[in-house]
Amino acid sequence: MENNYDKEKIIEITNVLQEMGMPAHLKGFYYVREAILMVYSNENLLSHMMEDVYMPLAKRYNTSLHCVERVIRVAIENTWLRGNVDVIAKIFHNTIDGRKARPTNKEFIALLVDYMRIQNI
Repeated sequence: MENNYDKEKIIEITNVLQEMGMPAHLKGFYYVREAILMVYSNENLLSHMMEDVYMPLAKRYNTSLHCVERVIRVAIENTWLRGNVDVIAKIFHNTIDGRKARPTNKEFIALLVDYMRIQNI
């Protein structure tokens, strides 16, 4: 991670992801954590996820843009299906349509950033 990220923020994000039940052994855990850090520091990145979030991650981890998207999607899906339901409900409330299997990558990242901002008020 880049030096300008606040270590406290990294710890906070890590704790939230672990409380939700996102397995740390998945590559997607680290991609999601870094994506949240990026969006937390600049919410405008949400407008162009592929170019502004996935592309820098792909370059950093020497992989493809589509691999980054897929790995994040799998981590979110795994968390949504096997994670801590109580923590997920506390964070996402009724913001996600219950008829869908899981939130999109963008929704997941945006809602976690919003949750973290609210917690820090």
